[in-house]
Amino acid sequence: MADAPSPPRARPPFGLSWRVLGLVIAAVMAAEVLIFLPSIARFRVSYLEQLVENGTLAALALDATPDRMVTEELKRMLLDHARVDAVVLVEAGKPNRALTLVPPRDEMPSFNLMERSALGLIWDALAAMGRDGSLYLRIGGYSNRLPTAMVWVVVDEEPMRLAMHAYAGRILALSIIIALFTAALLYLALRWLIVRPLQDLSGDMTDFRRAPEAVALKTPATRGDEIGVVDREFRNLQRELHASLRQKTRLAEVGSAANKINHDLRNILATARLMSDRLASSEDARTRALAPTILGTIDRATRLAGDALDYVRGRPEPRLAEVDLGDLVDEVGTHLEEEGEDSAPERVRHWRNEVPTGCAVRADRDHLFRIFANLGRNAFQAGANTVTVRVSSARGFLLVDVADDGPGVPEPMRAALFRPFAAGGRSGGSGLGLAIARDLVRAQRGDISLIDNGPGGATFRFTLPPGAGSAAGANPPE
Repeated sequence: MADAPSPPRARPPFGLSWRVLGLVIAAVMAAEVLIFLPSIARFRVSYLEQLVENGTLAALALDATPDRMVTEELKRMLLDHARVDAVVLVEAGKPNRALTLVPPRDEMPSFNLMERSALGLIWDALAAMGRDGSLYLRIGGYSNRLPTAMVWVVVDEEPMRLAMHAYAGRILALSIIIALFTAALLYLALRWLIVRPLQDLSGDMTDFRRAPEAVALKTPATRGDEIGVVDREFRNLQRELHASLRQKTRLAEVGSAANKINHDLRNILATARLMSDRLASSEDARTRALAPTILGTIDRATRLAGDALDYVRGRPEPRLAEVDLGDLVDEVGTHLEEEGEDSAPERVRHWRNEVPTGCAVRADRDHLFRIFANLGRNAFQAGANTVTVRVSSARGFLLVDVADDGPGVPEPMRAALFRPFAAGGRSGGSGLGLAIARDLVRAQRGDISLIDNGPGGATFRFTLPPGAGSAAGANPPE
């Protein structure tokens, strides 16, 4: 359940919005440039084609005169209206028709509109815009009014250049308007759909990092896109971490209290054991018969209190030394068999040590003793009659297997096998034996796992890292 909404806070500054805005403007302007290049080339071609058409119309006026001659004044008027300085019609089977104010010369740049490629036209347009001043050009092409004739005109490039600059200015203004309008729309859309949710999400992450237990939890977003998925996953993670942190805080408080309670409880149990020892020497037969049960109950309570205290204290630092693993396993077996005789003398327990002679490891002896004792005790309490310890090596690791012939670990308990206070389905246990064993193994840079399980028993394996020991005579696993 979500807590009360948090007070308003300033959103973290984001440069993403302005970067997106600049990127969109740059992208639109780049697209406009790509559109502008063929557009300005087409504008130039259309302009020159229109001059060819105008020149053709002016030259056809010669057909209306008897001798195909016009006065100088009429020629100037025709060419001025056509906006050309000379025109020549070349038609097969007929004499050339020409009107000239500026006669064509070889040094004039010449362009045949019918022979230019697309890239050539773009290059010509850009070159024309880059020049300055007056420059006469010879332009050739075909006219729609006289398709059979080749028309050559002489024109001054400067008026066309001014028209091209004006056209480019209009395209530039239009491009800027389109770029700004598109960028504004995308900016608003991206800010509403992406930037603002990311700002809120990053702000919540920052607040959660600063005070993970005090921050108020929010309801996940209902969006179905990727932003919604990220928001929901973060809210779920936040809720789980929040619950875990609160649980750990409470467990720390409980642990602190349990530490104090355990200290007093163990003193009380020690006194109770002394009283029970006196009961065992009582002259009353019924009282003596009850004494072992009372002693077993007191020992179990003492062990449970000790396990809880050890777990609360956390993972201890190992004190490494050379340890004879075979001797240690024998010592653990003797301890567990004596412990079993005290609690249930009617049961027979077998502790089989298959560790080869001379198997030495560099580890913490007390830690290894507790690891073997916890694993063996759990096996015997679960119903096993025989526990076997064997070692092997693989890739420099020492592999220690503790196998039993009990009923195995119930499937529902396998997922929580190494969690604290998971008793494995048996009564009388603290649920800390395997958790403590795992902590002790990991303190020596190893790990522990259940490698075999079934009705015929369970096998736990813990490892010691390379350099932690040597298994003399141990065979590598198959």
